[in-house]
Amino acid sequence: MFKTKIKTLVREVGSIPLEPADPDLVAHISFGYRNLLILAYTMPWVTETLGDEAAPQSLTARMLDASEKLAEFLDQEMKVEDRARCILYLLHTLCFHYNPDHMEVAQNAATELIDAVQLAQGITAAGDHATATKRPAATEQNKYLPLADSPYLCKILCYDHYFAADKNSRKKAEKLLTKWEGQLQLNGSWQDVTADVALQRLEAYALYSDMADQYKYETTIRKALQYYSDLPQITNEVRFLFLLAHMGTFRNYPEQVEKIVNNVLEGKLSATATGSISDKVINANPNMLKAIQFHILALYLLNTQEDAASSSCRATQATHK
Repeated sequence: MFKTKIKTLVREVGSIPLEPADPDLVAHISFGYRNLLILAYTMPWVTETLGDEAAPQSLTARMLDASEKLAEFLDQEMKVEDRARCILYLLHTLCFHYNPDHMEVAQNAATELIDAVQLAQGITAAGDHATATKRPAATEQNKYLPLADSPYLCKILCYDHYFAADKNSRKKAEKLLTKWEGQLQLNGSWQDVTADVALQRLEAYALYSDMADQYKYETTIRKALQYYSDLPQITNEVRFLFLLAHMGTFRNYPEQVEKIVNNVLEGKLSATATGSISDKVINANPNMLKAIQFHILALYLLNTQEDAASSSCRATQATHK
């Protein structure tokens, strides 16, 4: 069933023009192609079943087009949170395929945002906040304040440490992660924090573990993951799949994974699916739903097909011992 669905989605997503699309739509398409590309290199059925559109060279070309578009977005004006998310999309893309021009754009944008947040915090910390916010320059700078405690900022700092070997960015990321660690309740939850934001924090912990220190926050990750994975509403949280894929733990949560994938294919998404998608957005732009479905199904097939192949290989090896 899933192979038939991915074949349909490859055809539909391939017809979506990138030029009028927004960063979220482009990113979902790009990440879907990336997942499918990895699968195409390891599973012959991908190209055989899906045709030339799923051939590695076609997937690579489409993915590079998306990366180019994400880089172009960062030359445009956008809301602070949208800009942070777009920076992350591009940095995440560059982890898979390196492009020096796109990297320069991403690093300049990341540095600009990190400095702007720090400056905004400095204005607030100066004590004359009421007066400062009346000054045009200060008011403009204060729009970055909501990012000061944001997983978006933390993840950008992690990438900055990884790509630029910036020790100061690592320290700033650790400061945020340690702060959230201190706020974690005994049951593994964060008080007054939505499931989506909690999962974003866990994504930041997982990214830090990959790019800086695998063991520093291991206990915190395990404790919080146990709590949020048991929530009934987790089956509507698309971000949970991204987190599991990042951590390589798809096989540990088969029930939740299957329910989330089925909900996505049925168009059932939480109000904060991936942090930016809502029913209102999907109704206004049905291509967004197709892009999310494509991204999620390719992610699911990548993680489950490779697991199945590994199990088959181990079984074959065992019969020959």
